[in-house]
Amino acid sequence: MKSDQGNEPQVDYDIRPWLAAMTWEGALATVFITMTSGAFLTGLALYLGASDFIIGLIAAIPYLMQVIQIPAAFLIDRTGERKRITVWSSVAARQLWWLVPPMLFLLGHWRLGGLIGVILFSNLAIMIATPGWMAWIADLVPDKIRGRYFGYRSAAVAVSTITATIGGGLLLDHFHAVQKENIGFALITAIGCLFALVAAILLNRVPDRTGNKVGLDWSHIVRPLKEPNFRHLMRIFIAWNLAIGIGAPFFAAHMLTNLKMSFTLISLYSALGAVVAIILNRPWGKLIDKFGCKPIATICALGISVIPLIWWIPRAGHLGILWFEAVYSGALWAGLNLAAFNIPIANSPKGERTTFLAMFSVLSGLAFFLSSLLGGLLAESWSHIHWIWGPQTIVNYHLLFALSSLLRFLAALLFLTFHVPKEPGLPIVLQFMGDSVLKWFSMARDIFPHLLKSEKRG
Repeated sequence: MKSDQGNEPQVDYDIRPWLAAMTWEGALATVFITMTSGAFLTGLALYLGASDFIIGLIAAIPYLMQVIQIPAAFLIDRTGERKRITVWSSVAARQLWWLVPPMLFLLGHWRLGGLIGVILFSNLAIMIATPGWMAWIADLVPDKIRGRYFGYRSAAVAVSTITATIGGGLLLDHFHAVQKENIGFALITAIGCLFALVAAILLNRVPDRTGNKVGLDWSHIVRPLKEPNFRHLMRIFIAWNLAIGIGAPFFAAHMLTNLKMSFTLISLYSALGAVVAIILNRPWGKLIDKFGCKPIATICALGISVIPLIWWIPRAGHLGILWFEAVYSGALWAGLNLAAFNIPIANSPKGERTTFLAMFSVLSGLAFFLSSLLGGLLAESWSHIHWIWGPQTIVNYHLLFALSSLLRFLAALLFLTFHVPKEPGLPIVLQFMGDSVLKWFSMARDIFPHLLKSEKRG
């Protein structure tokens, strides 16, 4: 990929179509992910009679299934069939959801168990694909444009998320209004499966030129645990996922059950955050390329620790604060997700990247799994809580959000302890960002008086 601008990094031209294909693959797969997760999946589970513990369990299953990434990484490296295993596991994981629509037209309590079974086996298959996909795209994207490329790809994914979220919300609300929710959930699931199939076809067209067979033994599998820097990195993300998981499964449930938000309103809220992510993904990517991942991750994580406390403010019919929260949350999560995606890639050896990334995902995923289960148990045990505090009624979810906020703040401080020799410290990055903001305000101050004068002359 060659750029006409002299100060832009240059990459071999022949990978440009494959980078574009990976971007489209991400955007299309995101339609499936959106339609079968988040508020839509929570709504489907509640429709089938799920309790708070089941909501926590459903959110936790994907992270428990990350355990399979270690044997998957071993299999991929031993066979050298990275592309084949990744593509076919992705197909199996996402096309399995075709079992859900027929279930919605039948009767019986078994349907919730059937949904959990689909979620379980679907996530098992996608976790087999994940270490291969991570290593594949990491080898495809040159180091010098990684921040920028993933910023661009994340923006494309965000556009896809907005479209799928709003479209799915409107569809579900329409069928809810005519008391045919089962048709709405069946339709969005089928649409997601179709988009996932096209994404898999695109993924299959991307060549894998570096997926080679590697001779492995047990010491190779456990080597990430013996690397001090990488081991410390895993500890940080384990702590972070413990903090996130305690409350994350219940934001959607809180919106649906306590705040009485429609799927369309939830979709618009989610879309606003995604729009902010689109706008800021490229600037965050440039900051990561300039300063590295650690300071960006630290700034964003500290800011994110406040988010659960904001959710103490809204109540049914008084949701204005959520629009501010969507902007604030979208901006910070865009930066953290980009940094968190790049950190383990940048700190794993290229020849053993599949195994290192698998171990990272497994341990951090297990932390989220255990935390989500604990959150579900706490939500059940606190379900009787209804404290009146001024105009607000405090319920079990509010307590989980407060606990998550405290744990997030403590975990965010751990990012400061990760040592990256070539990256500048946090004060330098804050100074740069502060100077940039002041420069922008200075330019605005000079521009607006000029515009006002021009209008007066006109």
